[in-house]
Amino acid sequence: MDYTVGELAKKAGLTVRTLHHYEQLGLLVPSGRSEAGYRLYNAADVRRLHRVLAYRQSGLALKDIAALLQADSPPLREVLERQIAQVEGEIHRRQRVLRALRHVAKQAHEDEEGLSEHLLSAMSLMRLMEQHFSEAELTVLARRRAQLGEQKIEALEAEWPALIRRAQALMDGGTPPSDPEVTRIALRWRELAQLFIGDQPAFRAKVQAMYAQDGELQRQTGVTPQLLAYLRQSLPPTATPSP
Repeated sequence: MDYTVGELAKKAGLTVRTLHHYEQLGLLVPSGRSEAGYRLYNAADVRRLHRVLAYRQSGLALKDIAALLQADSPPLREVLERQIAQVEGEIHRRQRVLRALRHVAKQAHEDEEGLSEHLLSAMSLMRLMEQHFSEAELTVLARRRAQLGEQKIEALEAEWPALIRRAQALMDGGTPPSDPEVTRIALRWRELAQLFIGDQPAFRAKVQAMYAQDGELQRQTGVTPQLLAYLRQSLPPTATPSP
């Protein structure tokens, strides 16, 4: 049995405009025409439409569906894996935005007058992270945060400012790096960094480069190359602190 475009649209729960769009994209071209020139869809067309709708409902983009319908198309598994990676990447990006917004909201509650500065700081840090780390690396970092949990992260992040201020005060006061208190701060600094980025030299180097190259980030956080160098002197080479 053949169906006109109107009949097929009605039975499939679609609009005629949608079927015309699928035809323009090469997803579903009618197999025949009536004597009057109207589109006619046969049983094979109906099966193809079913595949298109099944792929569409799974979240695949129309351009990916077109590739799957080709005779030499990649396996569906490969397309789905690519789609999963894209969705995961988008989820992680949204999670970064959400964390930044929550942080700013908390800061605004405590200091509403400084809201603009908090917003700018959050946006700047997100931009820098995306510049220095690949999407795959950011995904790894996001998974580490998920393992820590938001409550622990909040507690750890609250510890940083006091640690930075004390280290700066010791350096400004001329306390030698070999002083036990400086060593204690440097060791705790290293522990905090490892909780967030793990014990991966490549990640540590990227974080250090990020802070070293951005003066505004140094101003906002107080983490300067001079302070890091001061703390490094109190530790053995294998225990280098990271921001």
